[in-house]
Amino acid sequence: MKRVIFTLLVVGLLLSVTMCGPTAVDPKTFKGTINMWSFTDEVKKMIDRFESVYTGVKVELTIVPCEEYLNKIRPVLRSGKNAPDIFTAEYSNVIDLVESGFYADLGQFNPATGDLVDYVVGVGTDSGGVLRALSWQTTPGGFFYRRGLAKKYLGTDDPEKVGEMLSTVDKFLDVARKLKDESGGKVKLIAGYGDYQQYAWSHRTKPFVSDGKLNIEQSVLDYFDVAKTMRDEQLTAEIGTWSPPWFENMNKAEPEIFGWILPTWGLHYVIKPNAKETMGDWGLCKGPGSYFWGGTWMGIYKNSENKAIAWEFVKMFTLDEETLTWWAKETGDFLGN
Repeated sequence: MKRVIFTLLVVGLLLSVTMCGPTAVDPKTFKGTINMWSFTDEVKKMIDRFESVYTGVKVELTIVPCEEYLNKIRPVLRSGKNAPDIFTAEYSNVIDLVESGFYADLGQFNPATGDLVDYVVGVGTDSGGVLRALSWQTTPGGFFYRRGLAKKYLGTDDPEKVGEMLSTVDKFLDVARKLKDESGGKVKLIAGYGDYQQYAWSHRTKPFVSDGKLNIEQSVLDYFDVAKTMRDEQLTAEIGTWSPPWFENMNKAEPEIFGWILPTWGLHYVIKPNAKETMGDWGLCKGPGSYFWGGTWMGIYKNSENKAIAWEFVKMFTLDEETLTWWAKETGDFLGN
């Protein structure tokens, strides 16, 4: 009888652990200071949130401009002197940092990544299959356009209808020709063919160079054809991405540009700050292909002496549903979880 009772108690305990999970560690038991490096100040909000929950922890932040980030952080990570416990990586350099071996193996913390978008995990995983970094966001892209121009030249500003007009490469080019012709050349579909490259880059499956060989995939060759057509027929405004006129046209009542090819963060960090006078005159639709653009990953320095606290930070902003729900409402960011 005693053996039966003991067995039942063990089974009950196992069921309790299985259903409820291990007992959560009280955030207030964590004490100390951790250092973080980033190229974006958006993590300041994360730090404020983290410190309000983990009241015994102080996070010291160093921000380095994106264009200087790799050159500044590499020597620090190599030497280990004053190296950050946590550091972020932008999509343009995350593969470099993930493959460098400077990020710790996050597998030691048994992260539950099942609810994350596949590419978020894939990008943060090195070629040996080791998870090194995670992101709180995904960055799917669309086509942002001026509604007034759509009504005037296309007869509708409805996103479904405009999206259908732009849904293939041929249709995209036809709309470009229509805008040019009906506006007398005053309005062009996009700023420049450089904007269009996002549709090509996201469909590459190989690096440009591997094993000493140059890889030019079909999506890139197709892009060259589209770019040449746009240039030959003068279908763009010939304005460079990120140039002053590119931004200025967002705020013009009568812009030279009909639309901008941007991802989710483009709304909050590009359009909103530069289109204050044209607010309400914007639509969002699909274009001639799918793409994602950018994103920020973060991980833990392999030689950090504060891995346990650092993991609490990474986990909080990539896997904790309550925190991520708050983040989505606070920032409008498109989550990766």
